[in-house]
Amino acid sequence: MIDLFSSDFIGLNNDQRYSAIVDFARVQPLESNRHDFKLIWNNDGLKDVAAFANTFGGILVIGVEKNQSDPEAKVSGVESNSELTTGIASAIATNISPTPSYDIMECHKTGETNRRFCVIRVRSDSTLYIVTKKAISSPVWIRNADQTVAADAAQLRRMIDREKQFTPNVSEVMWNRAHALFEEMIIGCNYAADTAHWTAGSWNRSETYFKVAIIPTERTFVMLDGRSEHRFNTLIHQNYRRIRSTLGGSSPVSVDAQNRSADFFEYRWYHKNLDLESRWRISQASEVAHSIQIKQDEKWSLVDVVFYIVLLLRITAEWWESLNYFGDGLLCADLKVDDLPLARGSSGQFLTLFDPAGGGFGIRQQSINVHAQQRREAQAYDKVNFSSMRENVPQIVTSLMNVLVRSLGHNLFCTEFEDDLRAILAGSS
Repeated sequence: MIDLFSSDFIGLNNDQRYSAIVDFARVQPLESNRHDFKLIWNNDGLKDVAAFANTFGGILVIGVEKNQSDPEAKVSGVESNSELTTGIASAIATNISPTPSYDIMECHKTGETNRRFCVIRVRSDSTLYIVTKKAISSPVWIRNADQTVAADAAQLRRMIDREKQFTPNVSEVMWNRAHALFEEMIIGCNYAADTAHWTAGSWNRSETYFKVAIIPTERTFVMLDGRSEHRFNTLIHQNYRRIRSTLGGSSPVSVDAQNRSADFFEYRWYHKNLDLESRWRISQASEVAHSIQIKQDEKWSLVDVVFYIVLLLRITAEWWESLNYFGDGLLCADLKVDDLPLARGSSGQFLTLFDPAGGGFGIRQQSINVHAQQRREAQAYDKVNFSSMRENVPQIVTSLMNVLVRSLGHNLFCTEFEDDLRAILAGSS
């Protein structure tokens, strides 16, 4: 019999998943401190997930009902013609802080695709997990025997002390992981004439660049193979329209290549006419990173940097979803512009140069106040999660760009800048 507490969810097909749920409900019909049944997903599910994370871990099965008067659990399923996983994952990421470490699997009843089930397997650690949804009466929940209950003052104090004792500076650890990636993803320029083999040719290290990475909070490991590499390449070509357009035709103006090691895969691209190199990387630890040369026409484009952040958020959300990871992460950025001026139009509008998404978008002059003495480089990071990378992109990008722009000596007006971003994203979707 498949053990829902330890089995690899990804390796199970639909019928195996459904059989595992049926067997589990039959063998363990009485709820315990490590498992619970819910007929549907609602606010009680949020409390259960947080309680498992705060206590000993456990599994929550959606689509199975067990009332006290029932002699056995009822494997009914949730009536739905669409998948449940994304909605549940978004609810957890939005309403529990920080996002607990969990796996999730979905299936339907054999022969009835509209009868759906979900299993959420939650892991516990020393972190205190808080339910932030206003409609829920208490922010902290624990598991007590077969019930989810609000933590009392003494229990809350013990959990706070436990977190203080064991929790490291997570953001610092994750930034160090991003920095290690950035050090490896060096961008070159002035390649030898034989650009068909540019990855093996002579080159100079570029002194200007933009590097951005998203590091998952949880050390989630994935097996990289030919299929995963192809999927990542497809995500790049789907989202970076300008990259895709330069590779086609009888006389393409760019070349691409692949690079890999035991623990990472990298897609590389080089525009021969612009002397512009770009690299994307996924790692065995579910990290996603991008580095690119930003100098073009002896200028740098703030709009392009914005889109490099937006597009990495998009492909990371899709990549993490394919890995069944719906947790938290850290968005890290490293920008070096040296003495390059900002690309601006005659009216003062900030312009795109390379235009990675395709669309020729700009940002209004009143959104940013440019200082005459620009500093040479800037770094920034911001917390993200699976839900915010899909639903709060303007806020995330504005927050990160505010730090980058201020670090360079300029001044960003957040409300106007975010309004510009919303208009840009509406036009690029």
